[in-house]
Amino acid sequence: MSNALISASCVSRSFGGKPLFKDLTLAINEQERVALIGPNGSGKSTLLKILARLHDPDEGDVSVRRGLAIGYVEQSPSFPDKLSVRAALEAAVATTDIPDYEQRMRIDQIQEQISFADLDQLVSELSGGWRKRLAIATALLREPDVLILDEPTNHLDIDGILWLEQFLLKSRAALLFVSHDRYFIDSLSTRVVELDRRYPLGTFSTKGTYSDFLLAREEFLGILERSEQTLANKVRREVEWLRQGAKARTTKSKHRSSEAHRLVGELNASNLTERSTDFNLTGTGRRSQELISLKQVSKSLGGKRLFTNLDLLIAPGVRLGIVGPNGSGKTTLIKTLLDQTTPDSGSITRAKNLRIAFFDQERKALDPNLTLKKALCDEGDSVVFAGQNLHVAALARKFLFRTEQLPMPVGSLSGGEQARVLLARVIREEADILFFDEPTNDLDIQTLEVLEDSFVQFPGAIVLVTHDRHFMDRVATIVVGLGASGPTPCFADYSQWEKSRKSITVKQSSSANSQGYSSSLNPEERRKKLRQVEKSIEKEEKKLAQLQEKILNPELAGNHLKLTELGKEINSQQELIAQFMLEWETLAE
Repeated sequence: MSNALISASCVSRSFGGKPLFKDLTLAINEQERVALIGPNGSGKSTLLKILARLHDPDEGDVSVRRGLAIGYVEQSPSFPDKLSVRAALEAAVATTDIPDYEQRMRIDQIQEQISFADLDQLVSELSGGWRKRLAIATALLREPDVLILDEPTNHLDIDGILWLEQFLLKSRAALLFVSHDRYFIDSLSTRVVELDRRYPLGTFSTKGTYSDFLLAREEFLGILERSEQTLANKVRREVEWLRQGAKARTTKSKHRSSEAHRLVGELNASNLTERSTDFNLTGTGRRSQELISLKQVSKSLGGKRLFTNLDLLIAPGVRLGIVGPNGSGKTTLIKTLLDQTTPDSGSITRAKNLRIAFFDQERKALDPNLTLKKALCDEGDSVVFAGQNLHVAALARKFLFRTEQLPMPVGSLSGGEQARVLLARVIREEADILFFDEPTNDLDIQTLEVLEDSFVQFPGAIVLVTHDRHFMDRVATIVVGLGASGPTPCFADYSQWEKSRKSITVKQSSSANSQGYSSSLNPEERRKKLRQVEKSIEKEEKKLAQLQEKILNPELAGNHLKLTELGKEINSQQELIAQFMLEWETLAE
């Protein structure tokens, strides 16, 4: 018996006369967490809506298991006006068949998991991140068998993304989600499906994490490329035969002529060449080693201290990452560096005639009524890019636009396409420092990878705010961590900041838990508890040693899925031991 919950067979869909996907077959099975990835414009969101039974395909069939409940959360969830958080949760749970007392209990549980401060707050007053949390909570309260999420990490800060990972890992529903967050995909997925017309079947799918997918895809594309090369060599021989003017009088000659034309068509239809570009970030070549210098800079807003005694030097080659929860002051720090707001104390020194380019996450610089051509090229048909005159059509292709899109208004483009327009406008300027406030929103993984490489190669300085952990980890050479008490710290990279934050969280949690009972324990109870904790540490350290021995087994060298699972178990075991050690230290004191 099939364990498929949703099955799509030979599904096709077009948009504006352009085919998004054709003859696509896909199934979502029980207990799966499927990540759907692919380039912008490949039809990922459309496919989600078709599988959620919100849209019909142009061709093909979609079948769902009888009685299946599907939960769907769109990219930007909307709620009725004047609706409170409590009312939204109550409306969701009221659609189920569970008794009233259990409904109240479920609302209490979900509220505790999501940590809403005020259930009577209007949804319209929530930030985008909290509206996304509420939308996912209401979808799960309806007890879906399959939960379908379109870009669930959009509008969430890093803490929100980490919360969502754990929240979804505990859910019993099968999961299908679109995301460009590679760490998020790697943490959640049990299968990755890439939607892309360059694949013979329209998709490439593999079980496991995103890391497993990358390895399998590289091997698969290598096979296809070798096959394409073999086909190209055969076509070359047949084309040469045609050029020799073979007389098509015999049946054999006619057959060979037809076969030659068929092979040429087959080669033209194969399209394994990956979309590629090079953004060529252009610096001014400035040699000054002090572009912006901060000494003991502090800033408060609305009575809240955002950063304290911050010392920072931005020089050519420095790529500064700014991280912290929403509301911790990331945008204020950027405005301080840009001289758009004044610090409360400390000093800021800027180099003379500093040339700056700024990517604004709100995309205010984009007029939705402008055509793509006008947005890319203010006047005429060419623009200076990387020190050379470039025709606007060539610039469009460089940023992955088609020539026929040039007359289209910017407002009709997708979010990812608008992000690429703004990137083109920012990148074409020569600058000493490039400021990027959330440049990764809406960009597909292939574009993110190109942008990462361009950032790393840029000779000037970069200031970056992003919630994309992979991007930050790959790019930043210095990380400022906001949201902590005391002087604002700087870190060597994103991983160091994340470890520091986890350590603080564990210590706070352990301290809060241990203080609750250690202060009330008498000396004998304290000694008894110490012995129990010591035994627990010894027990868990033995488990850790066994796991470490397993991961060194040569027989697992090629089993990437098993190695990934063991790696996660080892990390969890180390965190558990760290918590016991902190508890022991508290009791010993």
